[in-house]
Amino acid sequence: MLAPGAGPIVLTGITTSQRAFPYLTALVLVPVVAAFVVMCLPRRSTGAIRAAGLAGALGVLGIAAAVLDQFQAGDGGYQMVSDHAWVAPLGISWTLGVDGISLFLLLMTAVLFVLALLGTNERHNTKAFTAWMLLLEAGCVGSFLSLDVLLFFLFFELTLVPTYFVIGGWGHERRGYAATKFFLYTFAASAFMLVGIVALVFLPQSQTGVTTFDVRSLAATHLSGTAEMLLFLAFTAAFAVKAPIFPFHTWSPDAYGEAPAAGSVILAGVMAKLGTYGIVRFDLGLFPHAVVVIAPLLLTLGVVGIVYGGIVAAVQKDLKRLVAYSSLAHLGFIVVGAFALTGEALSGAVLQMVNHGLYTAALFILIAMIYRRRGTFQIPRLRGLHGGRFARCGGEALRSRLAVGPRTERNPARLVR
Repeated sequence: MLAPGAGPIVLTGITTSQRAFPYLTALVLVPVVAAFVVMCLPRRSTGAIRAAGLAGALGVLGIAAAVLDQFQAGDGGYQMVSDHAWVAPLGISWTLGVDGISLFLLLMTAVLFVLALLGTNERHNTKAFTAWMLLLEAGCVGSFLSLDVLLFFLFFELTLVPTYFVIGGWGHERRGYAATKFFLYTFAASAFMLVGIVALVFLPQSQTGVTTFDVRSLAATHLSGTAEMLLFLAFTAAFAVKAPIFPFHTWSPDAYGEAPAAGSVILAGVMAKLGTYGIVRFDLGLFPHAVVVIAPLLLTLGVVGIVYGGIVAAVQKDLKRLVAYSSLAHLGFIVVGAFALTGEALSGAVLQMVNHGLYTAALFILIAMIYRRRGTFQIPRLRGLHGGRFARCGGEALRSRLAVGPRTERNPARLVR
């Protein structure tokens, strides 16, 4: 069944949105063009490189704001749909659309990439760093907008390569290990989704003779109970690792902890939402019967993640790992909301996706500021941080004066002066 409101949009294969400005296509292409411009600039022109990268991110933010302005709140279907045949014989198309779920995740993504590029101080090979960040933005935006499942998979996987190089090239001491672990976990899990996509498309094709990757048409196909269950597990494997959901989270503390500041902001703020968004968009939309059957298991994993993440976060001595484990707990709330299978709970899950992206990004930015001042993420070594100038400048001097012994005792007024 087509999503509500999607029917009038499609007219003999041409969408009405094609007659206006292609907002959604521009959202994907602007960061790609900006990355190309960055790569054409001389490596020593650091200022121009940063300006070009920030201009690309601001361009995405501006177009996202225009999409918000054009969005019709009373329409429950996909809007501003761009539909262009890509590989027509196989039913593959460049199909992008936005609805009330993807709209706010899109805006959140645009804001966080601007903050990540503004707050970055990566002086080593700024050119490559900025280009990878812009390509990562294109992948994230494309994932939130894709209505073709194969196109979604391509964007979903595109995010792996820039993230690997951002962590491995500009991370901290164990960056190589963290980058490799992140890549292997997420890539292996995505292989299950690719198999699931092929089966999802060609099982109905054998019945109807029509091949399509359009999520709106696939939602109307009939699958047997066993096939739907297996496809649900294949898709959820990729989404559970990407989010991550307990117990598929073991890559995230290392990746969050070793990534540079901008990488941590995007990993926790945006890329984690690719997993939860996939659950809402594809699991709930394509496999409704399997969702009902497996919902108790996912609810259990969500609750365990909430408790486990909170307990482990409470005993962490590293600030970044503390936020990583607390994020696991917050993602557990999103999972519980999604699989509670009520409208109110689902709305709360989507709201929590946006909330978590914003405040977790803010936490990582603050941690980066602390690291630049003190050179450590270890909480025990940050004692006195709240003391401001005393902690930075006067603390050691005053402690040494307090330790001078008899002279201090004979004239305590000197301490006051």
